[in-house]
Amino acid sequence: MNSLRNLLQRPWAGGVLIGLLAFILVVATLDPSGSYPGLAQGPGITVDEVFNAQQGVLLVEILRNYGIWILDPVNVREVFGEGGVVPYLPDHPPLGRFVLGLGHHFMWSVAAPDSPMGMSVTACARFGSAVLFGLTVFLVGATAGTWFGKEAGWFAAISVLLMPRVFAHAHLASLESCVNLTYALAVLCLADRWNLLSKTEQEGSSLNWKQGLFPGVMLGLAMLTKIQGFLVIPMIILWALWYGRQRAIKPLFAWGITGILVFFIGWPWLWLDPIGHLMQFLGSATDRVSLNVWYFGKRYADVDTPWHYPWVMFAVTVPISLHLLGGWGLVAAIKKQSRDPRLILVLMCILFPLGLFSTRTAVYDGERLFLMVFPLWGLFIGLGGKHCWDWLRERRSSKQAWGIAVVFLLFQSWGIVSMHPCQLSYYNLLAGGLRGADAIGLERTYWSDSITRSFLQESVGKIPQGSVIEVAPVLHQFQLEEMETQSPIVRQQRWKFQPYVVDAESNRKRFVMIYYRQADLPQRFRVSDQQKQQSTLKPIVELKRKGIRLAALFLLD
Repeated sequence: MNSLRNLLQRPWAGGVLIGLLAFILVVATLDPSGSYPGLAQGPGITVDEVFNAQQGVLLVEILRNYGIWILDPVNVREVFGEGGVVPYLPDHPPLGRFVLGLGHHFMWSVAAPDSPMGMSVTACARFGSAVLFGLTVFLVGATAGTWFGKEAGWFAAISVLLMPRVFAHAHLASLESCVNLTYALAVLCLADRWNLLSKTEQEGSSLNWKQGLFPGVMLGLAMLTKIQGFLVIPMIILWALWYGRQRAIKPLFAWGITGILVFFIGWPWLWLDPIGHLMQFLGSATDRVSLNVWYFGKRYADVDTPWHYPWVMFAVTVPISLHLLGGWGLVAAIKKQSRDPRLILVLMCILFPLGLFSTRTAVYDGERLFLMVFPLWGLFIGLGGKHCWDWLRERRSSKQAWGIAVVFLLFQSWGIVSMHPCQLSYYNLLAGGLRGADAIGLERTYWSDSITRSFLQESVGKIPQGSVIEVAPVLHQFQLEEMETQSPIVRQQRWKFQPYVVDAESNRKRFVMIYYRQADLPQRFRVSDQQKQQSTLKPIVELKRKGIRLAALFLLD
């Protein structure tokens, strides 16, 4: 008992235990559409997941087949070159997808999916995101506990776990969970190791070039995940030069060179044409298909979204009480900035992505492109939680303080529980919850995540086997094919999906499956609550949260 009590007093204890809990909760709710019927359901299959899972499996198989000989330039050209033997996609760096591939292979070997079809199963690749989420919770909690005390560590770790949008993305075989971890590693590792920059020359503090090596490796990992990893670079340079002046030049140089080397070595595709391929990768951030954004009841092209979009989405997609604790921690950090610049760097790396996406930079899919700032915000929430706990302990007995804290945290978890598995539709009380957000014209749902296992199971009793089902919106040429192949439920029913055609003439009854991504929804299905009461268009199956329809199946006669 004493050893357990001593363990819980460690500054990193909150990060370890809550990180483990986060991992378990995600794995237990992983199944999208019947691949793991013994697990609780998770979000439905989304478009990007399929590509990420396939590429991840491909990268792992390449390493298994070639081993260390993949470093041979002949093999690199054979695998990654134009017209190579494998269909490699260089649209993103490989690290995030490689981790998903490792998760896929591990999950399949430990617990094979039900009725798999093909070499990749999205549900298996989701295991990789679950691991990354648990590590992110651990990192934020352990860092806050080490910097500010064990109470801050517990609050910080719990806050990341209780952010519904972050929790939902941890269920997807996408790159966001890997970006969250590597972005936080790049910032927190450097902030912790370079804290000497805040001290004066008279105190004898110094930094040499060697202290840039390990943070440089973390930078390289962030760059190897997604282009968002590059966003830490300008903020770290400004911060280091501001606090360190000339003392920061040598470690900055070592940090940058190390990061570039890790990025280059870790992506063999760059070896074939370093300058050309790097320009191609950087240009892909702007040279891409435009996506629509539904914002305050109006549809925008992604580059035309109003400047305040990222700030509003950040404000309304984190539980409001966590924001209040974060604000408390922010005020405390600003007051002590001259003595502890670490949180100033963290704050800079939160504000810069939000500011960047306030320009003409394309931004879409709610908070997805700047999701990496959410875990960093957990550090401020942890600091604010510690101050709140100290304030509470001064005014209440220990039992009362613990009771209030437990009730508070249970209340914050309601967003995850009540919205499951559709936490990507979560909005806090600033927007009036999902119902209020829908009333003011914010997007309801993401990319078909609301086509859940339970929704498909309920549809089984309504749709005959072998039926053709029209789907809307369709946003990618392979979307419907993958919805068929990745769902054992759909394959067992022999359903065939095809895009919904407006006013199509037909001499048969038409089944139409809708997920309510308002920005791309056919006008016929985009109706207000009052119009719903008068409409003759009634769903035969629907999925709702907070009274708002997120997915529906219609029978058009």
